[in-house]
Amino acid sequence: MKTLAVGFVIYSVIVSSALAAQVDCSEAYGGKPAKCERITCDEKYKTFLGTWSGDFKSYVRELSKGSDSVFRPFQNTVRYSEADCLKNIDNNEVFIIGRREDSYPEFRGLKAESKMGLLVTGKASDGTPFLRTFDSENGLSEYALEYQNKAANLSIWSFTNPASDKYPEMRFTTIDGQDFSAGLSQKRNVTVSMLIGKKEKPDWEGVVTFGSHSLQK
Repeated sequence: MKTLAVGFVIYSVIVSSALAAQVDCSEAYGGKPAKCERITCDEKYKTFLGTWSGDFKSYVRELSKGSDSVFRPFQNTVRYSEADCLKNIDNNEVFIIGRREDSYPEFRGLKAESKMGLLVTGKASDGTPFLRTFDSENGLSEYALEYQNKAANLSIWSFTNPASDKYPEMRFTTIDGQDFSAGLSQKRNVTVSMLIGKKEKPDWEGVVTFGSHSLQK
């Protein structure tokens, strides 16, 4: 009986430790229930760690007229932590969460504001890379990798929001590449473009966000 009791205690400790290691990672799935375990960041994700900050500009539709495009400046900050390197227990996805904050100053009658969101970079169990973004305004967006040049440290991602009764189809393309003119500092240039309507004959097409941010350990 004593042996059984000791065995039960050991089993309980193991189970409790396993459960304690699990973390709620539903935020990486737009709120859909998900359980993950914290893992050691791989070599790629280790290069993400720290705070990335820089100046960006975003297209303002209500202030733009015809060919006169108006862009509003904002400060982009994305923070990556070792605690946010995770593995989904159920589907074996491995990813790192970047916590984004965009700070907009007052601009041409528009009030100052801050927008929070997530950048989730990872790979599926079969190695397929993915990029997800999430914020309260746009919800969860799933980007697919369209092109990658590892030598140039350049990636192109795309996401298509299908047409609905209220809105036409919208396609977003993100180009993210290293700025080699920055010398030893880690700096990346990012451009986001949008196409509204069918690709063959779009209703509107243009850049909606552009800028650069640098890593500050």
